[in-house]
Amino acid sequence: MEKLIFSCLLFSFLYGCSSKNSKINISEDTTQIVNITIDPTSDLAETATTIYANALDLPEFKHCIDLGGALISDDYGIHILQNDSTQQTFFLFDEFAGRDKQGMPSWQLLDTLIIPGIGLNIGWTGNVMYEGEIDPEIIVLLPDNTDWMDSEKFTDIKKAWRFDRTQKRINEISTAGLVCLNDMYSID
Repeated sequence: MEKLIFSCLLFSFLYGCSSKNSKINISEDTTQIVNITIDPTSDLAETATTIYANALDLPEFKHCIDLGGALISDDYGIHILQNDSTQQTFFLFDEFAGRDKQGMPSWQLLDTLIIPGIGLNIGWTGNVMYEGEIDPEIIVLLPDNTDWMDSEKFTDIKKAWRFDRTQKRINEISTAGLVCLNDMYSID
């Protein structure tokens, strides 16, 4: 029952934060990016724990499409979902919660970032270098005119976030010193 109440509250919040301009583009306005974090030390966190096998099974994301996911360590992962009707993209940060009897993993939702716009150019975790080293916790947004065919690296980065495993939050970070590798470069 508590999970249902939390899901309804979260859905109401997500719906209330949705863009009023269905043609919004991330390059036009980034002030509407919203972080939804539950403080793990709060009373709400105990009742609001969201465990799932597939993020699309959560009521808040039932109208989304799954753009993919990635592990950033053995115990932490990300998922990126997109809702075409609300013109929003969701970055989900989750922690491994266990396995069922069939060995299927389940995840605990730690933090969610809502970005207005769809069809965004995302530099995925595992492809972003900070000061010359791959940093698995960083994800970036690239410009709309990104050349995916002829560019091996991208340095023109619009926004960057860290999926911080210590704080269990998605935190915006500076783009200084970041380079995004194009994992599609030279693939015909």
